[in-house]
Amino acid sequence: MHQWKNGDRYEGEWADSLKHGKGTDAFANGDTYSGDYAYGKPHGFGQYVWRNGASYVGHFANGIKDGAGKWKKDARPNCNQYEGVFFNDMKHGLGIFTWESGNRYEGNYWMDLRQGFGLMEWNDGSSYEGEWLKGIKHGQGRLRLPDGRIKEGIFRNNKFVGEMRLPKSTRVSTTIQEEEEGEDLPPQEDDREQ
Repeated sequence: MHQWKNGDRYEGEWADSLKHGKGTDAFANGDTYSGDYAYGKPHGFGQYVWRNGASYVGHFANGIKDGAGKWKKDARPNCNQYEGVFFNDMKHGLGIFTWESGNRYEGNYWMDLRQGFGLMEWNDGSSYEGEWLKGIKHGQGRLRLPDGRIKEGIFRNNKFVGEMRLPKSTRVSTTIQEEEEGEDLPPQEDDREQ
């Protein structure tokens, strides 16, 4: 075991005076990491636990979350949590984010934002399945409201703006029936790690 002057401790394998292979860090601030190292940084599979109870179990590359993994805000079973793909320390690819409130998103992420196709389910029974852009509903989608009404069509900047209808001709095209201002939708929850 090696202990630094600041109180950080490491027990594990070394190569060229760097943490390399399997090992465990216990940091003076209360954080811990146990898993694979390459050239002094977490790299491969491991578990990082922050002193506030947040945790990440999964793949690392050069010291940051990268690959498949699971992040939890704290140790409680029903806390905010994400399970899916990370890239460069951000949610990026397919994943599932579940909020403490019971709300749930399953779908694509791009650079930590919901983007592409996804399904959001709120604890009041409403849901949205469709396209996302930079974290908001934008594109073709279907919204089920708490009272059971369904809005299906085009969403822009998180507002329903019109139904998509096929014209009576045989051409394959769509028309958008615009609503005056667009309809406000259920509030978004922040799915950034906090």
